[in-house]
Amino acid sequence: MMYLKHIFKLSMIAAIMLTFACSKDNNLSKYEPINDIKITDATTSFTIPQLDSLIITPTLTETMPEGDSFTYSWTMDSKVIAQSKNLRIKVTLSPGTYLITYKVTSNKNGIYALQRYTIVVNGVYPNGWYIVNSKDGKGRVSLIRSDDVIFENPMEVANNKTYPGKPLALYNFGKGGFFYYFTDQNVYRFNMNDWLELGDKSSILPNLATPLPFKSTPVFILNASRFDQFIVADGGLYAGISGSTSEDISPFSQRIPGDYDLFPGVFPNTYDITYFYDNANMRFMRMGIFSRILEDAPGTTGSFDMANVGRKMIAHDRGISTLFGEEIEWYFIMEDNNGRYLMSLTYDENFFNTKPGVNQKMVNSPEIASATNFATSSIVKQLYYTVGNRVYLYDIIGNSSRLIYTFPAGYVIKDIELLRSTSKQLVIGVNNGSVGEVYYFDIDIRGEFSNNTYAKKFTGFGEIVQVAQARQNL
Repeated sequence: MMYLKHIFKLSMIAAIMLTFACSKDNNLSKYEPINDIKITDATTSFTIPQLDSLIITPTLTETMPEGDSFTYSWTMDSKVIAQSKNLRIKVTLSPGTYLITYKVTSNKNGIYALQRYTIVVNGVYPNGWYIVNSKDGKGRVSLIRSDDVIFENPMEVANNKTYPGKPLALYNFGKGGFFYYFTDQNVYRFNMNDWLELGDKSSILPNLATPLPFKSTPVFILNASRFDQFIVADGGLYAGISGSTSEDISPFSQRIPGDYDLFPGVFPNTYDITYFYDNANMRFMRMGIFSRILEDAPGTTGSFDMANVGRKMIAHDRGISTLFGEEIEWYFIMEDNNGRYLMSLTYDENFFNTKPGVNQKMVNSPEIASATNFATSSIVKQLYYTVGNRVYLYDIIGNSSRLIYTFPAGYVIKDIELLRSTSKQLVIGVNNGSVGEVYYFDIDIRGEFSNNTYAKKFTGFGEIVQVAQARQNL
């Protein structure tokens, strides 16, 4: 009897447990449908200039679009920058690459979706050509951006001030993102991205050995290693250590001691050696990396003696460079009582030592004695020079020139520059009185202008002084 009672109790417990389990299973099987949201953008990377508007309109898909609402957030570096479905902000970030995270959260059930976007910010004035010109009695620098948008006077706009003095030249500082602008009265340093002024003569050349105004156009360049920087002004050499950022500015040295009168040119060659030319003594000089001693170049054999050239330098341009862009070939236009010569510095087969290259009198070249502008190709042995309104092409190997283009009467060519990366485009700044114009010429396989005419023309400039490629150091 007792045995049956135990069986009955166990049976009752089992029945209760089974009933509870069935009830629990029935509750679990009653799922409530959930709205599943996804962000399905095909484009998640954007490149934009500073000060432009960044607009992102995400594509959202829902499994149950009715009866739900959402909260949105856009974050960058853990900081919320917007709380709207679509993003529209003015980009004030410094140039660089940034990640933005977009989060969409259901207000009904808290389920969320995430999407990351990569944003590459360029400077508002990224690439193109600087046009140094004078308009309405004021010097200025205009920019033809790579998309052909023209900025007439960004330095005045950015700094809300004018820059007095006759404009002379502009030179890039590729490593640190800034450039130098010389007038006959001063020298300024600007951030390349926003054109904000970073300093003037008082902080750049406080110990200039000659009184202003400059007697000739100064020149600036980095050495091949990008660690030293040099200014040649009125025949004197000034050196400085290059900083890593636009804000890292320190004064240049006093005039490097010595008996010399340098041609306004600096010729970086190997990693640790930079060359200069002394027009007073008609010889090459050089300085080692981080050295502040300007010494005579050693005597050389071959096509000429670097220590005793015996000719005056009147122009220069770079030729080819090695894969790493350190060992650079330089061409020079030299002059003596017998005429003009093309000479060059090159390097040996190991790229360690600089040596004399070509040395030839420029013959069969119309008007070469009156040429004022020169540009040398970096890929073929050709050189362009101009006289008045005429452009000539000089064949270095054949040692002869031919006329390839003539601008209208009254036009005067002020400056010419090759697009250094390809040597397939020649940019020419031309003045028609006090009005400046800029022309792009595409170059064919013979070195002549495609279709015998220009590819693009830009107007509205003042009297042009110089054209220079933006963001190009050498």
